[in-house]
Amino acid sequence: MEIFTEAKSFEANPILGNRLLNRLGLHVIRLIMARLITAFRRWILSWNISSAHRREFRQKGYLRISNVLPPELFKRLQDEGEHCWPEIRAFIQGDTTTRIAFLDQEALKQLPAARMLCESSSIRDLLTYVASTAIRPWPHFLRVCNRGGEVNDDPQKHFHSDTFHPTMKAWLFLEDVTADKGPFQYVEGSHRLTLKRLCWEYRQSIQGRQLNERYAARGSLRIAESELASLDLLHIQTFDVPANTLVIADTSGFHRRGEAAAGSSRLSVYFSSRLNPYIPFPLPDFEPINRFAEKQVAKQVASTTTRATSNE
Repeated sequence: MEIFTEAKSFEANPILGNRLLNRLGLHVIRLIMARLITAFRRWILSWNISSAHRREFRQKGYLRISNVLPPELFKRLQDEGEHCWPEIRAFIQGDTTTRIAFLDQEALKQLPAARMLCESSSIRDLLTYVASTAIRPWPHFLRVCNRGGEVNDDPQKHFHSDTFHPTMKAWLFLEDVTADKGPFQYVEGSHRLTLKRLCWEYRQSIQGRQLNERYAARGSLRIAESELASLDLLHIQTFDVPANTLVIADTSGFHRRGEAAAGSSRLSVYFSSRLNPYIPFPLPDFEPINRFAEKQVAKQVASTTTRATSNE
């Protein structure tokens, strides 16, 4: 039954990782079906998105919007991001420590500026359009800290696709992101399912469980920067952006965390949304669905992190 869900791991599922089935096109069929259904769901949600934003997203795979919030509201949000975190959790990948706090509805009651951000209809419309679902995106405070050490030890600093189907991640940066803070990088247009990308996915799926990189074997495929040109992907966008910039990306496209100076960090409000790609219509903004999804996200954050004692 996982074939018809967001399950992606070649390693964990003997059917998804079956070499013969993927030679016969299992992975490719799942990928094409997911893209078609997502495109239909986005079309349904596109009526309240400007044509300029739709064109930009279709072309690039991301939206970048400057000066998203009014200055007074943004200043209050900065203060909350610096000083008013609820429970802090953390995880370490190579030379990077990520501190994260999930902002559920109870937490947002204590954070008026963050609540106003999450209730902004103009921002939420953009997030749900890219996510292709009308349920609430999942907000977090997020601080990414570089501790030095070996860059290659951080798997997020290699170009990768999060999963085989379109997904949404977004960051409202609460401070200026300079080149030495490990800015988010995105390969422009890599969200599109071209024939060359489809053939590349097919070759990767045949290797499946034998892929050398463990994250790739689990379904988050990696690609070397030198390979991008072979897929006609020629432009890497680096988001060294001023504070109060919102970046929304389809992370089925190739992206990575940029290299950072030791001791640097960046702070943002982070949104994510990843649901079953085979649901034919956008899930509605229905409170029981929102609360169920919120509980699942809280469990996932708790299971992949450890408690942290203080904010950066």
